[in-house]
Amino acid sequence: MTKTEFPWIAALLMAASGAAAIVAPALAQNLPNGNGKELVETVCTSCHDLSPVTEGGFSREDWDLVVKNMIDMGAPLKPDQALLVTNYLAANFPPKPKP
Repeated sequence: MTKTEFPWIAALLMAASGAAAIVAPALAQNLPNGNGKELVETVCTSCHDLSPVTEGGFSREDWDLVVKNMIDMGAPLKPDQALLVTNYLAANFPPKPKP
């Protein structure tokens, strides 16, 4: 994924923010256990629900771009936390197989 293809992901994540307060608690329960789960539940759902995460499915490089973009838009993650979140997302939400 190139940086020029990335804005649609940010727009999708921003559009989901309106439903976060209602949907996030239910979706957070469906996240796989792992190191970083709690950060994803708290930091990511402060702006949007988790459907872009759970329905995503990106390479590690792409998840790295997503996390960096979220930080640029105000996600309160320190560098070590960003690495933890990126590793968690890459391990639990890899690219989906092509039909």
